[in-house]
Amino acid sequence: MMWDNGMEIFGGVVPMMMVGGIFMIVFWGLVIWLIILAIQRLSAGNNNKSSQTDDKAVEVLRQRYSRGEIDTEEYRQRLHELTDSDKI
Repeated sequence: MMWDNGMEIFGGVVPMMMVGGIFMIVFWGLVIWLIILAIQRLSAGNNNKSSQTDDKAVEVLRQRYSRGEIDTEEYRQRLHELTDSDKI
């Protein structure tokens, strides 16, 4: 039995180091992937809520216009403000 300073090529420290390195790459890849997924879900949720709020506001505006509470000029002005894509 040859010892070769404890570093046998097959069945020793070298294969364990390779497996450990591969495991570390897979682990950090999963961590990064989960962070990216969480950021995408959170940002998509915020955009969706904003869109729903705008749709609700436009619907209320249409109802007020149809009941005669606001005139055509005010309706168009407010509709433009609600649907303007250059908002902050």
